[in-house]
Formats: sequence, structure tokens, C-alpha cells
Amino acid sequence: MTLCLIDTGIFLCLAFEDPGYQHCGKLLDKAFKGDITPLLSSIQLTELYTPFLRAKDPTGLQKMKQEITKLEPKIRNVDKEIAEKAAEYRSTIQTPDGKWLALADSVILATSILEEAEVLYTIDTNFANVEQIKVKAPQMELKDWVKQHGSKKGQALNPPRTNARTRR
Repeated sequence: MTLCLIDTGIFLCLAFEDPGYQHCGKLLDKAFKGDITPLLSSIQLTELYTPFLRAKDPTGLQKMKQEITKLEPKIRNVDKEIAEKAAEYRSTIQTPDGKWLALADSVILATSILEEAEVLYTIDTNFANVEQIKVKAPQMELKDWVKQHGSKKGQALNPPRTNARTRR
């Protein structure tokens, strides 16, 4: 079975019915049916639960927890190996706007690589310059997702600036 890391934004896109949520639902349906094996980093649980906790929405939080449980993903905890690989990616990979890959995104990428996932599914343009693994949006390439549904960050998929300053 194909192991695929499913990024946090895909779950939240579906939960909040953001543009393109139908595609996210179809990807998660493949996981529910057992066509793919979903992989998550434990850090993604924080990302998935936080919007509901901030909104004081215990019903939404419980529903998200139930959906994750039903999905039966393989969950990799953040350990020393993940942390070291994430630090490597965080210091070498830039986003399309020339910033360094964020901490959580670096951990998610490291998890996908060390667990030997075949695909990292995301709708986050910050992964656009990743070359270590196949990066796709649900049912399409990431660049096609941005063309069809836009980017929450408002980023185009341009190469990073070569004179980017060092950032945290």
C-alpha cells in the first residue's frame, strides 16, 4: 500500500469547506477506503486541533479527533532523528517568497522522508521548492491547485530570491 503524508491544510480545507475542499475530500476518501496509507507527524495534531480550540468549538474539535481516529493514520512522533533532519531542511529549503521553510513544515517534510512516504500531499505553497519527495495537491499538481483555487498565503510559485536574508 502507498504511504502518503497528508499535510494539515488538506484536513482543514475540507473541515472549513475552503475552495477545492471536494478534492481534499476525495483524497481522504482514498485513505478511508484503504487505497493509500495516511502518514502524519505528531506535530500536525497541534495544527489540526488549534483552530477549534481558539474558536472555543468543542464540537468541531471532537469531530476532527474522531475523523483522525477513523482514518487510522500512521503517526510518527517528533524524535531526535526527525528534529535533526528538520533542522537540515529548515536551513536549506526556501519558500517561493524567499523565506526559510517553517519549523512545522520542516518537521512534516522530515517525517515524510524518514518514513519513506511516496508522496507528500499538500495545498501549502511553502512546499513548492521541495525536491526530496514528490509533492502534490489532491488530484493535481500543486501549481495547478494554485491556479484553480489560489493560495491562502497569496503566494505565487516563483523561485526563491537568491539574496534572501537569513531568517529564524
